[in-house]
Amino acid sequence: MAFIDKLGQVANKMGEVAGKVGEVAGETFDYSKAKGKIILERGKIKDVKEEIGEYVYSSMKETGTVDMDRIKAFYAEIEEHQAEIDRLNAEAGKNGEELSEAFSDKEEE
Repeated sequence: MAFIDKLGQVANKMGEVAGKVGEVAGETFDYSKAKGKIILERGKIKDVKEEIGEYVYSSMKETGTVDMDRIKAFYAEIEEHQAEIDRLNAEAGKNGEELSEAFSDKEEE
């Protein structure tokens, strides 16, 4: 009977470990996903900045002036992307902290 009890304890412990591994894997995926989205948002900012440069160059070449409302619209678009980067960084930081906690919990056992 002691053998069966021990076997049950080992099975329970294995179930706990498997649950923790699944939890960490999910958090790692969320962290990586947030970091990937940040890279995409930075690319969008770069694209908008290139559009600004192209706009300013062609406008100055053609008319000698630039439309400040159009420049402000570009600026607003960059700010939207930056706000999304800030949100994603906060999310990634939260997930990164959860990952650290998950691994530190595991080391304490």
